[in-house]
Amino acid sequence: MCIKDSIRLKTNATVKAVFATCLALSLAPAGLAAADELVYPSHLMVDQEVTVAARITGIVQDILVDRGTAVVKGQPVVRLDAREFEQDEHEAKEQMELSRVEYDRAKSLSESKVMSASDLDEKKAQYQVAVARWEKAKAVLDYTVIRAPFAGIVTEKYARVGQKVIEDQNVPLIKITASEPLLARVYLPEEQLLHVRRGDEVEIIPDRFPDAHTTGVVTFISPTVDAASGTFQVIVNVRKQPSQAELRPGVGVKVRFRNPKS
Repeated sequence: MCIKDSIRLKTNATVKAVFATCLALSLAPAGLAAADELVYPSHLMVDQEVTVAARITGIVQDILVDRGTAVVKGQPVVRLDAREFEQDEHEAKEQMELSRVEYDRAKSLSESKVMSASDLDEKKAQYQVAVARWEKAKAVLDYTVIRAPFAGIVTEKYARVGQKVIEDQNVPLIKITASEPLLARVYLPEEQLLHVRRGDEVEIIPDRFPDAHTTGVVTFISPTVDAASGTFQVIVNVRKQPSQAELRPGVGVKVRFRNPKS
């Protein structure tokens, strides 16, 4: 090999080494990783996100929230036309009251030995059935008001006034996403399995909002290791201050484990 070719090979190797070093530095967020730290990418998430549907067949009468509305558990979000169900509840209540009067009369007659015990039992059973029907009618009437199952934010609105929803078809009306607790999921190599504990403190640094960095605590460590990747899952509960509006589901973050064992 001539001297010129040797110099060319050495130059190419040097350029590749410099390029690789620059690439590694550009991919590592500034100030995140030290020699005795491990940093893993993740995205903030929440455990609770649900699309709310009606439990009965009816017509959407009112939509009480919009996208971005903060709701509390049990807050009405959609109301169906309740007129037919109100009539059913009223009729069931009237029948229940009539059965109660007949049962009370039957008890008096039974005490006077005018009515047999079997006839009294029949009136009692009729009254109990009427009470059950009234309770069911009340429950169905309550179903005309669709409520938030937990506190969160309305992230999507599908319902339209006048829309017909069908029982058991799970027609989506409103999507609600919990705002807390914020979580981050990371996958650690199996050599770290014995060095991570529940309760360990970690640092959370948002990719796009580094000033909103915060901390978290390890709340779950998978009892198994994925054989294909050689990693195990760790869930971190992320602390969020009221002023940290940037911290929300979907935001990319880096999770830094402090002083990991090698």
